[in-house]
Amino acid sequence: MAIIAKQKYTQEKIDKLHEYLKLYKEKDMPIDYEILVDGFKAVRRTSDPEMFNMFESFVTPDSKAVEVLFYTGTSNNNDKHIFTFDDEPKDQGLSGIEIDNRIQEGIEREKRNWEFDSLKKKVKDQKEEIDELEKEIERLEKERDDQQSKESPLKGILGEVGSTLVETLIRRNPRLIAKIPGGEALAGLIEEDNREKEQEEITPEAEVSFKSKSATSSEKLSEEHQYAITFVGQLKSTFTKSEFDKVLEILEQFASNKQTIEETLTNLINTNHDQI
Repeated sequence: MAIIAKQKYTQEKIDKLHEYLKLYKEKDMPIDYEILVDGFKAVRRTSDPEMFNMFESFVTPDSKAVEVLFYTGTSNNNDKHIFTFDDEPKDQGLSGIEIDNRIQEGIEREKRNWEFDSLKKKVKDQKEEIDELEKEIERLEKERDDQQSKESPLKGILGEVGSTLVETLIRRNPRLIAKIPGGEALAGLIEEDNREKEQEEITPEAEVSFKSKSATSSEKLSEEHQYAITFVGQLKSTFTKSEFDKVLEILEQFASNKQTIEETLTNLINTNHDQI
């Protein structure tokens, strides 16, 4: 029974068949063959390899196929190799390899398209989720800033310089304040007021006297308030904006953890003593 192998025509495949015939001829084992072009016997049955390429003279632009038959011995049994000039061979022979390959390629292509579409949808969903998270973060950061603005002890510090924070810092270290240009008067006033407060705690006064001192203290605290305003203004002129912002950050830390006020002042005093 003849074996038929059908494939697209290429010069390389034809040359391999030609080489096959020449090899067996050299081994003294010639093979009878025959070549047909569109059914026409361009090379009649022969075992001479030199006649192989004669079929090319019968190939035209309209040719559809070239058939090469290899006979078995002296019988008419043969293996038929059909080479088509069509872009898409209609028959893949017994094996159907090319058909299977094309089916598999189609499956792989559809699989890749499905995976690509799935990835696009996943990316889109993740992008929407990221946008929502970014909006939520922005909202939370705004709430945090608003809360810090409300709770910060430094809010409106230029209008609240007589607050407990600044007053405590100034009262605890008047000598350090005196070293700042323009701070001598404020330091002296604070030292005097501190001494009066200590005296009030040691020697109780009569009710009338107490009221008098309270009035005097109130006047001096009002005066102190004015000096504090001047002092903060001098601070701003002494430091650059960046430095002044850092000073405010330090004061805010003191307000959050007042225990560090005493520790910091002690360290500053010890440092000053060491330098002297």
